[in-house]
This record gives sequence, structure tokens and C-alpha cells, in this order.
Amino acid sequence: MSNDRNDASAAAELAALVDAVEACRSRLTALAERRNAAVRNSDDDSDSLLVSIYEAERGLSTAIRLLQRAVRTAR
Repeated sequence: MSNDRNDASAAAELAALVDAVEACRSRLTALAERRNAAVRNSDDDSDSLLVSIYEAERGLSTAIRLLQRAVRTAR
């Protein structure tokens, strides 16, 4: 019974983390869209900041998938 409660608690905490990381990813996506629009208006084809933002966004997407898997495992 104690393990069931611990698993449920872990699942709830992990679900909250999924929400937090999704919010961070949304903020990064918005930042990337703004940056992309700014780059398109200039002559700069290669924006290393934009590339870094996209890499971070992909990393957060991976983190979200892994956290969601952990939530399923804890249930």
C-alpha cells in the first residue's frame, strides 16, 4: 500500500514537472518565432542564437517525452 501511495505521489510530481517543462518549451518556441522573424528582416542567414534556441527547444521536447514515460511507469 505504501508503494502505491509513493508511486501516486511520484506520478503527480512528475505530471507537474511535465506542465512546467511544457510551459518553458512554449516560451522558447515564442522566442524562436520572434527571433526568426527578426532574422528574416535582416541579411543574416545564419543566426547562432536562433540555432541554440531550437536546440534547447528540442532538448525540452525530449525531456517532456521522458517525463511522460516516467508518469506512465509510476501509475
